[in-house]
Amino acid sequence: MKFQLLILLLSTIAITGYSQQKNKSITPSSWIGKIKMGDANPELVFNIFRDSLGQLAGHVGIPSKGIQGIPLSKVYINQDSIFLEISAAQASFKGIFENNRNTINGMWTEPQNTTALILEPLTKEIDYDNFKKENTSSLNLALTNPHFNFYSEEEDKNVLEDLSKTLESNYLRITKDMQTSFISKIDVFIYPDLKTFHIAINFPNTPDWVVGAASKNELKMVSPLNPGSEHSYESLMKAIVHELAHTIVLNFRKQGLVGLPNWLNEGYAYYEAKQINEAQRELVHKQLLQNRIPSWDELEKANTVQFGDINGYPTSATIIEYLVESYGLAKLKQFIMEPESVEKIYYTSKEDLEDLWLNDLKRN
Repeated sequence: MKFQLLILLLSTIAITGYSQQKNKSITPSSWIGKIKMGDANPELVFNIFRDSLGQLAGHVGIPSKGIQGIPLSKVYINQDSIFLEISAAQASFKGIFENNRNTINGMWTEPQNTTALILEPLTKEIDYDNFKKENTSSLNLALTNPHFNFYSEEEDKNVLEDLSKTLESNYLRITKDMQTSFISKIDVFIYPDLKTFHIAINFPNTPDWVVGAASKNELKMVSPLNPGSEHSYESLMKAIVHELAHTIVLNFRKQGLVGLPNWLNEGYAYYEAKQINEAQRELVHKQLLQNRIPSWDELEKANTVQFGDINGYPTSATIIEYLVESYGLAKLKQFIMEPESVEKIYYTSKEDLEDLWLNDLKRN
């Protein structure tokens, strides 16, 4: 599952910032505030300045995720109010200046989530590359291995050895596939039941088939000992590899997930986790014969629940299979990093590449 929070959605793609108010200035130009997202409390850092044309512009960063320099698509100040927007992440902040303009009291809004956010002047140096993360969950460190730290309740410690072996072996395989490495260990949080897990990822009403989530250097999942109605112990062992693939993408794709098509992100994770089975292949084939197979555009526009409903995961995995078998892993990594450069990478248009995939499905 894609962890649909700002910490994953932010991108460094170029977006032109603008303001309808040229004469109003704000001091200081750097602001920081903490937001509540499930059991995480990331700080957001906003830097606001004037561009070469004298218009207000800015960017935002998340120190705990090593994300910085994300352009704001809008910076608008009108007397005592301020509006900041990141259009590519469908996120925005609207606030009111208070305390002699030394505090901004407002609301942060993103898909499926609105939360209070109070910004104050930034008075400390931020080291994005070596920012120390805090464990804000109630889970305790229970096991560590060469590349992972595992946090869990006491009753879930029995599953950690299996998870450790599964993640360690797949870490070595996938990082080799993608020619990447990590500078620090990945934290893995195991929650005792679905309700606790869904609250932790800030999606309390999400379907039972949502059992895992990933962000940069962090994995979250429900315990394989208590997988719920839609999964089993075995499928959870594959689900955690799926989330690991997401984290590896976030490790080498410095701009986060904005600009990365949903089918490319989820299809790659499904492919690396070897989750597609014969029953799912038969369903994809049936959709193909009935002319109901979702297009790449439909897969890209679907939200998490819709993506599952239209059989998006196995369908997307067949796209990745075709790309890997036809062009290799090196080009796939390049495509993940630069999905807008499809013609440069594959020497054909996106539409023609989609047709080639469909023709391959029909032949097979």
